[in-house]
Amino acid sequence: MPQDFEDSAYTRASLHRALRTRKQRRRWQQVVGILLLLAGYASLAVSADTASEWLLLRVVGGFVLLFVGFTVAIGPTVAALLGDHD
Repeated sequence: MPQDFEDSAYTRASLHRALRTRKQRRRWQQVVGILLLLAGYASLAVSADTASEWLLLRVVGGFVLLFVGFTVAIGPTVAALLGDHD
């Protein structure tokens, strides 16, 4: 009987550690997504005297960063709402 209790305590502790690690990973993923969003907005903030070659590159890159940042930042939230079954 004591062996069963120890296995149960070990399983519970490892499950708690896994859940904590998953939460930390999701928080970092959201932070990285927000940073990508900010980089996208900064890339879209162009001055009026920017050369046209760089303007197109910055606008396309900015929208790509916005899309990727939104996907990365909102991914954990959508997964949690839809019931993440890892």
